[in-house]
Amino acid sequence: MALLDRTKEEVKAEIYEIEVIRAPIREVFDAMTTARIIDEWGAGPSRFQARPGGKFFFWDGEMSGMICEIQPPVRMMYTLREAWWDPDWKDSMVTWTFREMDRGTEVILSHSGLPGRKVREAHREGWGEYFLGPLKAYLEYHR
Repeated sequence: MALLDRTKEEVKAEIYEIEVIRAPIREVFDAMTTARIIDEWGAGPSRFQARPGGKFFFWDGEMSGMICEIQPPVRMMYTLREAWWDPDWKDSMVTWTFREMDRGTEVILSHSGLPGRKVREAHREGWGEYFLGPLKAYLEYHR
C-alpha cells in the first residue's frame, strides 16, 4: 500500500502492521468481534459488544476499551488500555481495516497513543504473538 493511500490514523500510528489471513473477510471480522470465537482462538475470557459505545475486554480484563466506530466487515476503531496502566495515562486508539483479497483478507492494524516507549515495544511484539498470530492460526488451520 502506498503512503498516499493510508488514512490519517495509519500515518500517525506508532504501530502499523499488515497481516494476510487466508479466510473470508466476514469470518475474520466475526472472529475479532464475537466473544465466543475470541475465546476459541485465545484472547479469552472475553466480552465484545460490537456496536458504537460498546465495551469489550480480552484476557479476562487484562485489556479493555470501548468501540468508537464499527463498519462490518471493513473497519473498526476502539480505545484500548491495559489493566496495569497508570490511571493518569490516556487510552490508546486501535484502528482495524479489512480488505477482501483473492485468497483471503488483508488485516491492517494501526495503534496510536501508547504511553511511552516500553509500552509501545511490548505492544509491537504482543500484537503478533498474542493476537494476530493466534487469530491467523485459528482461522487458517482450525476452522
